Amino acid sequence: MKRVRSLLVVFLLLGTLVVSAQGAYLEKGVNGIGSEARVVLGLDGFKGLGIVSGYSIAGILDVGGSVDYSLGELEGLDSTDLRAALDYGVNVLKQSARVPLSLQIKGSYGIHRVLSEYLDNTNATRRGTGYTLGLNLASNIRLTPSWLIRVSLFGDYGSTKYITLPEGALETTPGVVERAADLYFGGGLGFLFAFPQGAILAVQAELRADRDLEFQINPILSVAFPQR
Repeated sequence: MKRVRSLLVVFLLLGTLVVSAQGAYLEKGVNGIGSEARVVLGLDGFKGLGIVSGYSIAGILDVGGSVDYSLGELEGLDSTDLRAALDYGVNVLKQSARVPLSLQIKGSYGIHRVLSEYLDNTNATRRGTGYTLGLNLASNIRLTPSWLIRVSLFGDYGSTKYITLPEGALETTPGVVERAADLYFGGGLGFLFAFPQGAILAVQAELRADRDLEFQINPILSVAFPQR
């Protein structure tokens, strides 16, 4: 179990070098590729990390994929939730001289695989499928020709259906079905650096809370490269 987790962390950290869809940082009408990596920190420490990769069409439609690694508990024992997903985003509004804000609608659909000592001890497997939907409202404040401050507000909803089955069970075997859903909201603050060639480097932090007001802090590193 520990070896699997260590290998996954290395894979995700290397994956931050992969490019992804970052239409939120590109001008309208500009195609681009980019990358975003984030770490999830709870009040009691490290909770997970993830990356997203893909392509932005005209700075409006983002399509790509993501991998996430998160820590939790299952029946009182440590667990790891691995998620691979297809991601999309639509930048409904783009900030300009006449429009002071950007508005993005985003979502994903993914598959989950849960690893846990509890599952090992009971010879069971646990998988899931789920989706997320969210809104992000942001504004860039230019400090110099190269440096900007980015302020954002967001809300996200996620729902996942998990099925736990005995190891080696047939697909027709009924399993234990559980559903998990939550609503997150919060805001972010960060700095953007615009390179002369048009590429963007962003270093940000988000403060997130769920409906039970459990807080997370997410450091985020993003890059975007226009394809002119």
